[in-house]
Amino acid sequence: MCCSKKYSGTFENIVLAILLVVTVALFSLPIIFYYISDIFVSISSTMILDSTNNSNISDIYNETFPEINCSTIPVQWSKVNASLNCYEYAGSICEAFLTQWSECAAMREGSSVHVGVTEEKQMKHESTLKTLNGFIGSPIFKSCAKVALPFLCQYMFPLSDCSTGTSYSATRDDCIIISEGVCADVWDLGLKFDYDLPNCDELPKANALSTNLSTSNESITNNITCRDDFVKTNVICEPRCDRFEQSSHTETQIMIGSEVTAASIALLLSIVTIILSIKDHKMMFKYPSILILFQVIDIIILASIIIITAAGRDYLYCSSVSLLETLDNPTLFCKYGGALFHYSLINLVLWWFCNVAIFFHKILFPFQANRFERLGRNKYILATVIVVSMLVPLPAVIVGLTVKKVQYNLNRFPPQMCATSSEMWFYSNILPTDLFLGAGIFMLIIALWSIRKKSKIYKSTQLSTAEKKIILIFTSVSVFSLFSLGYVSSVIARVPAFEAALTQYFECEAFGHDPEKCSRSTFEKMYSPYMSAVAYFLIGLVSLTILNFVIKWQKMRTGGRTIVRNVSKVLLIKTNETSV
Repeated sequence: MCCSKKYSGTFENIVLAILLVVTVALFSLPIIFYYISDIFVSISSTMILDSTNNSNISDIYNETFPEINCSTIPVQWSKVNASLNCYEYAGSICEAFLTQWSECAAMREGSSVHVGVTEEKQMKHESTLKTLNGFIGSPIFKSCAKVALPFLCQYMFPLSDCSTGTSYSATRDDCIIISEGVCADVWDLGLKFDYDLPNCDELPKANALSTNLSTSNESITNNITCRDDFVKTNVICEPRCDRFEQSSHTETQIMIGSEVTAASIALLLSIVTIILSIKDHKMMFKYPSILILFQVIDIIILASIIIITAAGRDYLYCSSVSLLETLDNPTLFCKYGGALFHYSLINLVLWWFCNVAIFFHKILFPFQANRFERLGRNKYILATVIVVSMLVPLPAVIVGLTVKKVQYNLNRFPPQMCATSSEMWFYSNILPTDLFLGAGIFMLIIALWSIRKKSKIYKSTQLSTAEKKIILIFTSVSVFSLFSLGYVSSVIARVPAFEAALTQYFECEAFGHDPEKCSRSTFEKMYSPYMSAVAYFLIGLVSLTILNFVIKWQKMRTGGRTIVRNVSKVLLIKTNETSV
């Protein structure tokens, strides 16, 4: 019998250890998955980009740089006598042009072509030129390519005469003629996609005596048909902010309807909880029950943003008809609504974590917890918890509002809420949520295991009705947070690939809709249109468990019996009166 109990205790300890190890491993997965997927996505995106652009890049540049002489070279240059570093040109795209240019600039014939940028920067510029092939390589803009590509080679690879220390670079004159003339539309589109195009004002004036670059804006084919969810600006199609959808229209409507329904249920339950809590303020407004009310407030904020968004999505999120311009200039509601959403999400997990920590302390250290309560230290603990929980999310929110590179912006089409860049969102939301949630569940497992051991010793559950309700709240928040953490982690891991595919699609549609060429399949299936709706229904589940905590079911049952008895008496009296 003794050995049986000993083996039983050993087995239970092994099970506990396994549970704790699994918990740590489970909450390590989002971090590991993020870093691994980031590497694979970068490699795959590069391979896709290279395969797409290399298919016709050589043909276009060969057509652009035929055998030419100095009298027909289509650009000017600026000669500057200055000491500079020389690096041998290691690329291939601009090799023909740079060789011809070096001869026309009276440099030594037959010598290697040297430029004023390092090999690392050369490779970066080569990649940029390959990407720009999507714009300039279009047959519609063939006239633009004839002058833009030589100019870009000049700008990105300024020639260097190593013996004299002379630099030959692109000029302001050519830059203005190209950017405001023959390539104006392509130039504007390239700037919207953040390509490395020069600022004309920063370039030197030409000091060559002549130029063969035509200053006329050659006519470009204007017969372009855009999709219904794109708008025509000059001769370019851009996605409409109020119409573009990353999933099919049916799926989008189901997703929006589900999200609004779930948010409405969560909001209604939360409002009822607040009303009942005010009525029972003596119990709900004291430590630690008030932490549960703070969670309710966060849920009200999250649900309200979803409902307000549904009521005026286009007006609230679209600063322009063009989606590309909107992405460059997000609305105030987008930025501050996204900041409030972000803050409330982290707060929700923080309140939960603090409540679990208090529960853990009460179960494992009951004498110390009772002593703190007798000495009145709980009010200081509550004040510390409130201050820390209110301050912890602030740095990330402030960075998202002030730093343009990671600012709150649209992350789904049609818009639902705004978020920071994927990398910033990982470090400011997913990572802290993962750590707090993992630590909380770790403590919860130990606390519940301790309760189980005590119940076996004292032959009782050791839990009051209120504690059972709190455990139910802990469980519902854990389920919601785990689901959201897994879903958002998988989404964040795919963001680079999604953005690359979406940019490629926008570039394709920019020159007119071609169903055979421009495919939506590369980005349509990257997000599940229903997963976020499930997450909002789980928020409703959290609201329901909190409402269950507030409601006094015993009083309701007693009140219900009283009402039934009173109604029965009234009916009996009326029946007797009728019979008389």
